Amino acid sequence: MRYIGHRDLLRTMERLLRRSQLPVSMSEGFHPKVRMSFPSALALGVAGEEEVVELDLSESVTADEVVQRLNEASWPGLAFHSAIPVHAGRKKTAHVASVFEMEIPGGLAEITAQKIALFLAESTVMVVKNNGKSVDARAAVNKLTLDGNCLQMELAATTGADAGFREVLDMLGLREHLFRTIFPIRRKVLLSDQQ
Repeated sequence: MRYIGHRDLLRTMERLLRRSQLPVSMSEGFHPKVRMSFPSALALGVAGEEEVVELDLSESVTADEVVQRLNEASWPGLAFHSAIPVHAGRKKTAHVASVFEMEIPGGLAEITAQKIALFLAESTVMVVKNNGKSVDARAAVNKLTLDGNCLQMELAATTGADAGFREVLDMLGLREHLFRTIFPIRRKVLLSDQQ
């Protein structure tokens, strides 16, 4: 599942919703689309444990029935855990941060802990992203810890160019291990109504 891109996931979700026979709302126009949105798209290669999708339904359905129908129409690796009804006209939920976790190679724990301490001591750490834009990696990091070999980071979401887990791994000298021995998991998406 971690290697399914966001656009492919959107198409798959549309098929899944048709199979579930949930009364989803559709956009208007020549080519109607299901009214759904993801507050934060998951990067290719990253597993997600607690992702969020917002669905507009045209009829009232209980939260339990939504979860049951989605899981019955889904496939292994994509499970729906809960549904929360929201009132019509409510503003869309904003993504404010993501919590990532990844195991790092055993021999790198000590040097990584030292680099984390140096990184957190700085007020600004400028890095250049693959697209050539300079971003402040330090400003993006709310939390960064190493517990044994488990690297945990909470990254703030911003509206402009921002640093992601790749840039933080660059700063820690771990980028070359990404998707070879380091496989990130996004444990949680923090939303504006959870603050």
